[in-house]
Amino acid sequence: MAASLKAISRGYGFSKTSFSKLKTVQIPDLQLRRHAAVVRNIPPKSFNYCYGLIREYDYENFLCILLLNRNIRASAIVIRAFNVEVAKVADSVTDPFRGLGRFQFWKDALDEVYNPKGKIPQTPVVQLINWVANDFNISKSWLSRLIEARASNPMSQFKTLEDLDNYYEQVVSSVYYMLLELHGTKDVQADHAASHLGRCYGIVSLLKATPSQLSKGRVLFPHDLLAKHSVSQEDIKRGTNVKGVNDVVFDIASVAKQHLDKARSLKGNVPKQVVPVFLPSVFCDDYLTNLQRVDFNVFDPVLNRKRFIYHKLLLQRFRKTY
Repeated sequence: MAASLKAISRGYGFSKTSFSKLKTVQIPDLQLRRHAAVVRNIPPKSFNYCYGLIREYDYENFLCILLLNRNIRASAIVIRAFNVEVAKVADSVTDPFRGLGRFQFWKDALDEVYNPKGKIPQTPVVQLINWVANDFNISKSWLSRLIEARASNPMSQFKTLEDLDNYYEQVVSSVYYMLLELHGTKDVQADHAASHLGRCYGIVSLLKATPSQLSKGRVLFPHDLLAKHSVSQEDIKRGTNVKGVNDVVFDIASVAKQHLDKARSLKGNVPKQVVPVFLPSVFCDDYLTNLQRVDFNVFDPVLNRKRFIYHKLLLQRFRKTY
C-alpha cells in the first residue's frame, strides 16, 4: 500500500517527499502559487490574501483544492475565500443588527461585480470574485444565496432540524454548485450529489464547532431536538444530562450520515471530471466514524486529535471516486 501511495503522490507533485514523511510536513503547494501567478488579471497580493485565508480558516478544503484540476485551483481558492469572508461576518456577530451593514457590503459588492459598468470595491476577495465571475461565468444567484442565508440567521439558531438542514443546503451546497460551474458542468446528478454533500459537510461542521461555540455561550442544536430529548441549554452548558445531549447529537449526526450515503450512492452517475469536487466527503466520513466510536459525545477530546488523512484523499483522487 505504501508503495502505491508513493506513486500516487508523485503524480500530484510530491516526488521530493516520501509517503512516510508526509505525516510530519506541510503539504507542498508551490504548483498552486505558480499557476496563480501566470493566470491573467490576478493581482498577486489579492490572491495571496485569499490563499492565506483558506489555509488558516478552511484547511480541509484547502487540501482538497490541491487535488482539483490544475486550471481551476486558483479560482476554487477564490470561491472558498469568499465563503470564509462571509462566514466570518456571521461568526463575529453578537447582535444580529450590527452585522447587517457588513452583509450589505457583500450584497452591494456583488451588484457591482455583475454590473458591466460597476465600480468594483478594491478589496482582495471582491477583486478576485470579479475575475472568477467573468472568466468562469459563475452564477450570481449562488453567491447571493450564500450571503442571504447567513444574513437571515447570523447567530445560527435553528428551530427545527429541518431548518438546520435547509440552511446548509443554501450555505454549503451553493459552494459546491459553484465549483461544478468552474468545471463547466451542468449535470442533474452532480447537482443532486452536491446538494447532499453540502448538507452533510455543513452539519458535520456544526457538530465540530459545538465545543468552541459553547465557550462563547452559543448552543447550536435545533430547539425541536432539545425538546424531544428533554435537554435544556443549561444542561449543555453545565455538562449535565449527558445521555440526552448525546441523543440530540445522534439525531443530528444521523441526518449527516444519510446525506453522505446518498451523495456517495450517486457517484456512479457523476461525471468523472468533477469527482474531485466531492473529496471533502473523506473528512465527513472520518468525523462521523469517530463520533460513533465515542458514543456521540461531541465533547470527547478524542475528536480533537489531529489525524493525517491526506493519503485517503490521494487514494480517492487516484481511484476517481469519493
